[in-house]
Amino acid sequence: MTAAEFERTVQQEAALWAFIQWVVSVDRTDYAVKLRLHVDAECFVQVYANVQKGLISFTLVVNRARIYGRDCEGGVWHRHPHHAPETHDFSSEGSQAITLARFLVEVQQILQAKGML
Repeated sequence: MTAAEFERTVQQEAALWAFIQWVVSVDRTDYAVKLRLHVDAECFVQVYANVQKGLISFTLVVNRARIYGRDCEGGVWHRHPHHAPETHDFSSEGSQAITLARFLVEVQQILQAKGML
């Protein structure tokens, strides 16, 4: 998959979620893309992929701070749990491969629990 194809896939997925208000393409090169899926001005999901290096990062950001995330580096996934987003969770749950759609389900649950949706 190219960076442009990945970007189109993210745009299509974001359009399916009512809580995503707008999408901004922050940066794209031949091999990497970074997008922000905005919930509001202070809350967004940042999606980053480097297709050449096999890196994927899904991050929930609120007030300029990561509060949750899932990353894949070289085919190995880990989670930055909501209760401790600065840590790396390589447990069986934390290391499961995840799609953007599944990450957005998790984001929706977190934001609902925080009373933000």
